[in-house]
Amino acid sequence: MSVLPPPPPPGWYPDPTPAPSYRWWSGGSWTGYTWPVGAQASAASHGGSVQTVSAASSGSPRRTKGLGRWGGWLIVAGSAAVWLWLFGLSLLFSALAPHAHDGAPPVLSPYLLVTGSGTAAAAIFYTMAYKLRPENRLSVPRLVTVALLGGAVATLLPVEGLIDIAAGGSSLHPSLAVLACAGLVEELAKMLCAVLLCLRLPVKNARIGLFVGGAVGLGFSVIENLGYLQQSFALGQADGAGLGLFLTTTAARQLSGPFLHLVFSALLGAAVFGAARDGRFRITFGVVAAYLGVAAAHGLFDALQWTASVRALGPASGLLVVLLSLVFAVGSGLTWLYVVRRVRSREAAAAA
Repeated sequence: MSVLPPPPPPGWYPDPTPAPSYRWWSGGSWTGYTWPVGAQASAASHGGSVQTVSAASSGSPRRTKGLGRWGGWLIVAGSAAVWLWLFGLSLLFSALAPHAHDGAPPVLSPYLLVTGSGTAAAAIFYTMAYKLRPENRLSVPRLVTVALLGGAVATLLPVEGLIDIAAGGSSLHPSLAVLACAGLVEELAKMLCAVLLCLRLPVKNARIGLFVGGAVGLGFSVIENLGYLQQSFALGQADGAGLGLFLTTTAARQLSGPFLHLVFSALLGAAVFGAARDGRFRITFGVVAAYLGVAAAHGLFDALQWTASVRALGPASGLLVVLLSLVFAVGSGLTWLYVVRRVRSREAAAAA
């Protein structure tokens, strides 16, 4: 009696159909994902019967798609042009008819609201999408879906609101309980959405986790920023400083955005997707440690913001919060760079 050899492991194999391409073998069956023959590949025999093809690339992104390499900066410049245009028109109309709107309630332009909440996120998202490689098997539409749908669902979950109500807090004065749980709840919600939306991705590794986690973090931050900006404008109307408070809040959210939800979710995504094996997600010690570390960093930043809102601490508290925020931003940025370099070194070792 002859013994059948075990099936080959997951990988790129010559397409069994007459089409000149490679097809992804999941380990038990053929999938619908194909790869052109023209791509660089290295073959190695498996069991003496079929050749395993490992897709590879030169490591450099394509330079001819979208707005080009500097598309993110073009998005920022376009947003700045919108702001200058709107404020320029406002000053012009005020000079032409200075008393035409006396007594009218101030109105916030929706263009200011949308660009104020999403400019930095859109620029960073474009840069992320531009750096996707064909072998990542992660399309830009899928990344957009993760950002929009994942961010929306994560922000709509009422867990934090229920915790705040139970602890006696409010929207203007949140309780310490909700501040302490914000990192745990938000990071778990974002990552659950990212995992559910990426269950069928053919490639799951730490690099993909950086992209997917960063996308859902950006989507979450845009929706959250909309709420912050609307609230700041409404609160400022009481003393006539609505636009001023809106502008300061916009600047703070845009400058701190790249170091908050984006970094938190990207780092956690790298841990979650990096722990996947055979296309399946796993809960490992490293995943739990990454989740607790990211949640703690998130909670620390929220505590700094709460400290800034306590006026009884004196004027020196504002300067202290700014300094601590700068230290926090530098620390999160360096952590992100360290993880990215580790991911690149592992990819280079695997390719070698």
